Amino acid sequence: MKNLILTISLCVMTLPANNSALAKLIACVGASNTYGYALVNRESDCYPSQLATILQAYDPNWEVLNFGVNATGILQRGLRPYIKQAAFTQAVGCNPDIVLIQLGGNDSLPANWVYKSDFLEDFLVLIDAFLTLPGQPQIYVLTSPPFYSNPYGLDENIIKNEIGPLIVQLPTYRNVQLIDLYEPMEHFRSLFQSDGIHFTAEGARVVAEVVAATILGVCRTPDFNRDGKVGIQDLLILIEHWQQAELSFDIAPPPLGDGIVDAIDLAALMEYWGCEVKDMTLVAHWKLDETNGNVATDSVVGNNGTLIGDPLWQPAGGRKTGAIELDGIDDYVVTDFVLNPADGPFSVFAWINGGAPGQVIISQSDGFGAGKIWLGLDTSNANLMTGLVPPPLGRFIPEPLESQSTIIDGQWHYVGFVLDGSYRFLYTDGVEVAKDTMALTQALIFSSGGLYIGAGRDLDVTSFFSGLIDDVRIYNAALTAKQIAALLE
Repeated sequence: MKNLILTISLCVMTLPANNSALAKLIACVGASNTYGYALVNRESDCYPSQLATILQAYDPNWEVLNFGVNATGILQRGLRPYIKQAAFTQAVGCNPDIVLIQLGGNDSLPANWVYKSDFLEDFLVLIDAFLTLPGQPQIYVLTSPPFYSNPYGLDENIIKNEIGPLIVQLPTYRNVQLIDLYEPMEHFRSLFQSDGIHFTAEGARVVAEVVAATILGVCRTPDFNRDGKVGIQDLLILIEHWQQAELSFDIAPPPLGDGIVDAIDLAALMEYWGCEVKDMTLVAHWKLDETNGNVATDSVVGNNGTLIGDPLWQPAGGRKTGAIELDGIDDYVVTDFVLNPADGPFSVFAWINGGAPGQVIISQSDGFGAGKIWLGLDTSNANLMTGLVPPPLGRFIPEPLESQSTIIDGQWHYVGFVLDGSYRFLYTDGVEVAKDTMALTQALIFSSGGLYIGAGRDLDVTSFFSGLIDDVRIYNAALTAKQIAALLE
């Protein structure tokens, strides 16, 4: 422990200066997987775009440009050499600070690989075109991902046994760093489109996360308590899990961590000390800290809620600064659509103080589909429950998930629902209070409706919440128990 305290003291004494003013322009050089071939929403779902989203959560000054060209390769005597494309000239001309190169797969085509003796030399020529720029950018070479079929004539054996070993030699000749895409994507066929070659949007996201982790030096956000800033509470949480194999807090080294929370993670956290970090899984956050007016501001994407009835703002009466007080008669907040429960894992949390049997904390209106109670109190004992269920299957009628957690004691309680894709969970004050006994076999019932905060989907008079609600958050991911506990800080 003495050594740990000494390490922390040294890290705090050597906190880095804010480097957000530094230029941060990235040029993504590659073929179809860089371009985003066959993605329905290519411009937003290709890996360069998703990389920009991740990096900009740490610093809005990051800019990522996509110079991908379909069917291109390294070999200059091949069918379509990248270096002879207009995109190559544009990539060099933008004078980037970082260059990401993901090429080589198309060189395995028989018509290209006849020139295999040129591969290493031609790759170095491409690299040198960037290294000789005045800014001397950092070069990262992304290795080939696994391929699961061969519809275009690409040769997986050549890529793995000949091209791969040549790419591995590049750092011995030039100042470049390799980023392995094979291991993170191996055994995950679902990350690729039906052709087995091109990334799905999810596959592109995995690539973006691996690349971002390498560039940023952290595998996951160091903002452990998700308050938008890296500071003392995050440091205390990391210390709490010191020398533990906790994935949520094993943030370094990139891209996957080393399986233990230790000094490497501490140093990575300190690199972002005092920095504001956006949580990319947070899709809506109503802090409910307003002092007047009929608008509840969503701090994430501006999906602001409208106050209905006559709710009262309590600027100093919340669990986290202010809160909204609902009268249990006709007060509630309505929002536009945020999330479809049928789309997969998500989490919703809120602080509440009050309530009565049958009252609803958060529900979803029908929209197109069937809205349900996301979080509410059962009609018997006011125990925490959720009405989110999959559709009926034959004679099986799915039941709401109910807990034995009574929370109408006049105290603040942090309540939440988590769907991890297989199980539903309910949480009270960071503790799991209910979970499905069997895995779900279907997605939850579809709904495209907006949300009601403080009322049921039908606005039934018995569903209106009486009491205080504060800090409503919705994530498009399943938070872990450790992450939920950190939110209490």
